[in-house]
Amino acid sequence: MNTTERTRALRRRMVVEARRATVEHGLHGFTIEQLCETVGVSRRTFFNHFASKDDAVLGIELDANDEMLRAYAQGDAVPTDLDPLGSIVALAIEQMHLVGIDRADEALVRQVFDREPVMVAKFLSATDVQLAALTRAVRQRFGWDDDDRRAQLVAEAAAALLKVTASAYFDDAYDEATAPAFDALLTENLRLLRAAITPGPHPSADHEEGTE
Repeated sequence: MNTTERTRALRRRMVVEARRATVEHGLHGFTIEQLCETVGVSRRTFFNHFASKDDAVLGIELDANDEMLRAYAQGDAVPTDLDPLGSIVALAIEQMHLVGIDRADEALVRQVFDREPVMVAKFLSATDVQLAALTRAVRQRFGWDDDDRRAQLVAEAAAALLKVTASAYFDDAYDEATAPAFDALLTENLRLLRAAITPGPHPSADHEEGTE
């Protein structure tokens, strides 16, 4: 395991333990010091990765996506021949490959939100900040002006794709053994979205023409 992998593993342990402590004791029922003791790190190490206890619970790491977003904005990170929406989906898949995705983590997050509903608003606020950063990166990558709405439109569309995909993938009835992996499901949803907004004959019309 290299340094980057060890860092990711450490961050993951801190996030998981922060969520478990929140579910068990409530957000104000444990301290950062207690969390650090459980994980086996110093307070200084904790603040090298997270700005606050809330951020640890939500998994918001300090500068975690900055490097990838900078690379994306500069035309790297994903293939250059992708259109704006496709490039964001590819970026999301690349990020998931780096950090991993676990349905058990999502179940734990739901328990956190049930125990501490205030965290939902904080999560949504953090999501807005991340979406704004992505919008700026898209604008830079494709050379669009600040008042060009296309960057926000494609960023919002990508966020909707991720939301719909996550809703299906993290459903309790979703069978990982037979159903597509998250990135395959996301890619398929991108295809469905493109088909839905691209003009073309209605499927029923094709069927009727073929039976004449």
